[in-house]
Amino acid sequence: MKNTMKKMLAAVLAVIMVAGILAGCSGNGGSKTEAKTGKNSTFAYLVDTTDLEKPTLDLSNASGQLKKVLDAGVLTIATSPDYPPAEFVTEDGKVFGSEMMLAKYVADCLGVDLAIETMDFSATLTAVSTGKVDIAFSGYGWKADRAESYELSTGYTGGDDINYHTLIVPAGQEDNYNEFTDFVGKHIMAQASSLQQMYVEDQIIALNPDGGTNLEFVATLDQAVLSLASGKCDAVAMDGSTAEMYVEQSDGKFALSGLHFDLTMYGDYEGNVAAAKKGETEFIAQINKCIDMAMEKGYYENFYQEARKLAGIDDEE
Repeated sequence: MKNTMKKMLAAVLAVIMVAGILAGCSGNGGSKTEAKTGKNSTFAYLVDTTDLEKPTLDLSNASGQLKKVLDAGVLTIATSPDYPPAEFVTEDGKVFGSEMMLAKYVADCLGVDLAIETMDFSATLTAVSTGKVDIAFSGYGWKADRAESYELSTGYTGGDDINYHTLIVPAGQEDNYNEFTDFVGKHIMAQASSLQQMYVEDQIIALNPDGGTNLEFVATLDQAVLSLASGKCDAVAMDGSTAEMYVEQSDGKFALSGLHFDLTMYGDYEGNVAAAKKGETEFIAQINKCIDMAMEKGYYENFYQEARKLAGIDDEE
């Protein structure tokens, strides 16, 4: 059954609450203790990897960030859980999503526990740079400036529609937007530092820099969606799957614009990527082996489909 706007508002509050809840079970720690892995790990509810094949990793001479993770017995990740189906908060306050399931799989492959630090999207990469977390999984697409500043993982993708990006608008207004020029002069919201921010700047504002388009940055997509619901903006730019979810959960209040941003001008990089500190090549190489296995065996596709269902994207009344 489709969720109502009331449930979506509850999810917004859950995002705020979960940060405090998870803070108590995160952090790298300083002592070598037996890692809680598999069914015994902190986030065991995400996925049971017992019967999933895992890559052969040579961790005997680990150094740098990889050694720190192994010594601490925990992989600490950063995420902004407002990007379903990749990462979101369930109605019972748990962080879930295909990327969170992938992170759990990676942690199990390394033989360590998983810890999740939730924060605003704009803070996730800073958390990596400052060493607050080991790596970030937060719906990143490949961008040249990110590749220059961070070690980006190999790409991972699930489903056929994960790589389109669009805008949602109030229901009944979708026919007013037949091309991107129709958005010139409108008030558009996008998550700060996101791919969608770049798309709006390059493909809408650039059409007429003096056209009065107001691009407002927000810390979370929930903020933007609430603004759209209250008439404080005209459209919100987001990933296609996330857009579908918000439209389905809006009880008829939102609609897809029908326009897709052109990704070919950016090299058409496929999938999402995780981000680690620049220079940690050994660490990201081991992460990549885990991701490659998850893709090759179809595990990530299963994670993605399960996350879509739990997020309500595939719900039918």
